[in-house]
Amino acid sequence: MAIDASLLYTLPVGIAAFRHYGWSEPAITFGYTQHSAEVRAAFPEDLQLCRRLTGGGIVDHRNDWTYALALQTDLPAAHAPATELYATIHRCMQLAFQAQSIRTELAPCPRQCDKTPAALDAPEQCFLQPTANDVTRPDGIKIAGAAMKRAREGLLLQGSIDRGALPCEFDYHTFAEAFQQALANQLTTPIGTIEDLRTLFNRPRIQQERERFESEAWINRR
Repeated sequence: MAIDASLLYTLPVGIAAFRHYGWSEPAITFGYTQHSAEVRAAFPEDLQLCRRLTGGGIVDHRNDWTYALALQTDLPAAHAPATELYATIHRCMQLAFQAQSIRTELAPCPRQCDKTPAALDAPEQCFLQPTANDVTRPDGIKIAGAAMKRAREGLLLQGSIDRGALPCEFDYHTFAEAFQQALANQLTTPIGTIEDLRTLFNRPRIQQERERFESEAWINRR
């Protein structure tokens, strides 16, 4: 979370950064606007909890493929309407799935959009109910979702793919390459190559963000 936040705030002009990562311990993250007490009640297990900078619901990271896309503010894609950008990124993901013969769909709006949604009895959990333009299997099972954060410096999208919704033999390395190429094409952001993404890491800012994300004040701010 700290690295993602640092990339949002410190990327060089005109740069987009894509990365994917795993988790060193059982963890869940939850959206910026969610209430920590409700999240703890929904997950009484001994899990590491972290409030994200982005919105959205609870994401269980015990069996997922997590990724982040940061767009510096000079890139046109950083200013695209949120719903449009969300759909575009998930269409790119569909192309990468298609390359491995995985059939997917984009979820329709789950409610009549001219009506006020019903209040939820529990905090939203991202993979229990698809929202508009999430990636799903043809049988309606959600495969992937994401959440965004806009700032003066750019845009951060954090996404998650449910490994349990994909075949055991799915090749994530091949998928990552195809996904990045589709993103570059659709967002008109050419792919450049650096040997080590860490050259873009601003370590003082990462440490500052790490202290924020670890603090009880941040986790329990709502």
